[in-house]
Amino acid sequence: MDAKTSWETFFKMMIMEEHGAQKKYEMAIELADSPELKKLFTRFAQEETMHAQLLESELMKLEKKGV
Repeated sequence: MDAKTSWETFFKMMIMEEHGAQKKYEMAIELADSPELKKLFTRFAQEETMHAQLLESELMKLEKKGV
């Protein structure tokens, strides 16, 4: 496997992990019994979404550059 494929694989793996964490926080939101916990888990889920978007954006830049 060349370096390009390794980095692409790494970014794709990290994106999947961010989406997985987001889904776990969304599940926690449903299970939370207090508004404070729901708010906290909502913020965490939003942060995971932002992380995934950032990684996806950087991956696209790398792919365009051929890195």
